[in-house]
Amino acid sequence: MGEEVTRVAKVRPIGGRGLRVRFAGDREDHELDMTGLIARSTHFAPLMDDAESFAKVVVVEDGLGVAWPIQTEWGRLDVSAATLRRIAEEQEPMTGTDFAEWRVRLGLSLTEAATLLGVGRRTIMGYLKKDELPAVVAIACRALARDKHILAAHYVPARKINRHAA
Repeated sequence: MGEEVTRVAKVRPIGGRGLRVRFAGDREDHELDMTGLIARSTHFAPLMDDAESFAKVVVVEDGLGVAWPIQTEWGRLDVSAATLRRIAEEQEPMTGTDFAEWRVRLGLSLTEAATLLGVGRRTIMGYLKKDELPAVVAIACRALARDKHILAAHYVPARKINRHAA
């Protein structure tokens, strides 16, 4: 049985380049800042200076995405619900509790987490008490958790590991 398909239940513009999105099955809305996507993508360039069109965002394809009333060389200007979900997850603040769960999930000691993130052990202990960690720390933690190759490339064990020769 496959994963459930991400769908958008509701969308509305907020602020200059923000969207308030409710995903199907969620109880709360997510506020997404779309500035980075718009600024870094040729596809979304038409929205850069067109607040009027940005404000006309609608749910399309039974919630599989959202679209704006702009035609591009690739067709209608749209973005998938899965991409919006990923942006929402990446923009969610990381708390000290989230950080503690991340460390346990990756099996990292305080020293290993400190070495991995390039900070001192006391900084790691401070992160555990914070309501919101710096965005760069959240970005790094999520990347390390998502990609085992990034973790393997930068992980330094706190203790010497005895391995048997293969």
